[in-house]
Order: sequence, then C-alpha cells, then structure tokens
Amino acid sequence: METRLLEIHPRELKFIFELNKDSLCSIQLTNKTVDHVAFKVKITSPKKYFVRPKVGIIEPNSTRGFTVRMQGQQLAPPDMLCKDKFLIQSTVVPADTTDGDIISSLFVKEGGKYIEEQKLGVILVTPSISPVFTPVDEASNNLCKAVEEIVDQEPLNKNHVPDNKTEPRDVVEKEPEPASLANNFIDSNEDNAEMIKHLEELKLKLSELELKLCQAQNAISKLKEEKQISIQETKFLQENFSELRKKELNRVQVGFPVLYLYMVALVCTFLGRLLR
Repeated sequence: METRLLEIHPRELKFIFELNKDSLCSIQLTNKTVDHVAFKVKITSPKKYFVRPKVGIIEPNSTRGFTVRMQGQQLAPPDMLCKDKFLIQSTVVPADTTDGDIISSLFVKEGGKYIEEQKLGVILVTPSISPVFTPVDEASNNLCKAVEEIVDQEPLNKNHVPDNKTEPRDVVEKEPEPASLANNFIDSNEDNAEMIKHLEELKLKLSELELKLCQAQNAISKLKEEKQISIQETKFLQENFSELRKKELNRVQVGFPVLYLYMVALVCTFLGRLLR
C-alpha cells in the first residue's frame, strides 16, 4: 500500500530512567484512512514493560493511544543505551469488529493479506534536576532570618549599660518575640515535612495499584485470546465431525443397493437350480 494505515507519534519511546523507579510513556496512533484498523503491540522484552491496551480498534480519521510502563531497574544499562524494540502491527478489519474480536491469527500474513509493521526504539534519559521552592524551604529561610536577628541583637543587649539616674519605669524590657517566632517556624517546618512524607507514601501506593491494574489487564487480554482460540478450535472440530458423519451416511447409502442386488442374484441362482 502506498499510504500508511497508522501514523505514530512519537516515533521513539522516551523513559525517564531512575534506579528502582517505574517510568511511563504514551504513544498516539492516528488512523487517517476510511477503514477501521486493528493494531497490536509486540515487545522484545515483555517482562520488562506493561502495555495498556495491547490491542485495539481505531475508527476512520480518529486517534487512539496506549501507555507503556517500564518497571524500575536495579542497574543502569551501559552508556544509558537500551536495545529493546516495540513492534506496532496494524491491518484493516470490518467495521463491526470490536477489541474482543482481536486474536493473534488476525495479524498473520497469509493469502495476500496486508499487515503493516512499524518498529519503535527506546531512549533512556536522566531526570533533570531543577531547584523547586517548597513551603519547607520558606520556613527554613524564615527560621534562619529569625535566628540572625537574635544573634544581631545579643551584642547590643550585652554592651548596653543603663544609666543609674534613669528611673526603673523608663527601662523597657525586651519582649522575646523573635524566639517565639522561631518556635513557630520550627513547628511549621515539622508539619510540612510530615505532610510531604505522607504525600510520598500515597504516591508509592498509587504506583503499586497502577502496576497491579496493568498486570490484571494483561491477564484479562491473554484469557480473551485463549477463549477466542478455543472457540475457533471447537468450531473446527465440529465442522470436521459433521463432514465425517456425512461421508459415513453417504457410504452406507451407496453400499445398501449393492448388497441388495447381491442377495437377489443369490436367490435367483438358488431358484434356478431347484427348477432344473
């Protein structure tokens, strides 16, 4: 075919690589033809990646995407180069085809059937480190300012000698406002640290749930494929059984007249001998 069935964007899967951390990447498939197109994603390292959905139907002039999750790795590859490959297979299907109807045999090249195949590479990138100003940083800065004010004021209090002639009522005692302000900043810093820790725990739990969901969806897809294959095998066996039964019936029907003629000839021969 001159035109492609699917346009893929981006043409490479880019993952942010961090040790022991999962990474996500999304791919968009665009069908610019007037036909319904079925697609399937194949991987050279299926245990390393989770794809959802792995198969699907794309309507004419529409776009559908799939997400790839790369599991966290304990070691970084040499020179951050990854040799894994993804293969996107696509073919034209009838308009009433659904995702559940897609099986492996649909993408077998036989009888002049056109199967489009496009390969995608994998790129690993290191996370960019950029300073992020958080409430904890703000509280720390305020705490440092308060401490500096206390340190700056201590020498003045030590060197200041009140005049004996000044009445006691004219001497104003210094209120410990900076100290209380520092305590407030310390409490705020601790609360923010606990909040951030709680958010990190929630993110970790959410990542684990998404990983389990991917595994469940992959298991469901495999079960659906096995179910479709078993249904096809059952239909094939039923058809073969019906053909064998028809052949057996035809053989019996063809054999009955021959046996009948043989018996008639035998009786005629016996009667002829008796008449002689």
